Amino acid sequence: MAHKTDEELIGKSHNTARYFTENRQVAWVLLVATLVAGTFGYLQMPKRKDPLIPVRVAVAITPWPGAPAEKVEQLVTRKIEEKIASTSEVEKIESTSRNGVSVVQVTVRADAKNLGRALDDIDSRIKSIRDLPEGAQPIDFKKDFGDTAALMLTVASPRISGSEIAIRAQAIEVSVRAARSAARAGARRTVVFNFPGALNPLPIARIVDQLAGFARAEGAE
Repeated sequence: MAHKTDEELIGKSHNTARYFTENRQVAWVLLVATLVAGTFGYLQMPKRKDPLIPVRVAVAITPWPGAPAEKVEQLVTRKIEEKIASTSEVEKIESTSRNGVSVVQVTVRADAKNLGRALDDIDSRIKSIRDLPEGAQPIDFKKDFGDTAALMLTVASPRISGSEIAIRAQAIEVSVRAARSAARAGARRTVVFNFPGALNPLPIARIVDQLAGFARAEGAE
């Protein structure tokens, strides 16, 4: 059996690495195109501290005081489900029928072009239901129940030098040593509060007193 030389193997082998080595201009074009596309995508990427995340879920609640769950399912829940299912923007429908109340949750498709319009369409279809049983209250369609209120607080301080940090650390060490030396022997815990002298000590003293009172109430000495 004849063995092929290295030159013959190299001459007949073809792979991606060899193609781009022999066609460097193609490799450079693809590399530049990749860098340009990546840079463009990064610059066009939305950047927000609090990104807007649309809530695609709404819920329809229908109270029917005194009605058993079976009747709520047959006479209320199914009618609402049929109306909601008649629109093409719905991805999923989930329902819960309990004694005296019907809850139908609907999820709008992620590819819906206009989320608000889709929810308004579902709302109008639900409001068109006129044959609810006697005693059932109006359908309450909540399309903004997923909205939440958020508060962002940022606490910052001016930059300080390493020597000032060392001075503060030394003051803290002195306070800790003094607290340990003044403490009575035995199984106990000591809490040391250190704060800049520029702060008003009265609010901090009130917090310390409250913490001490809580500790005493829990049996601490």
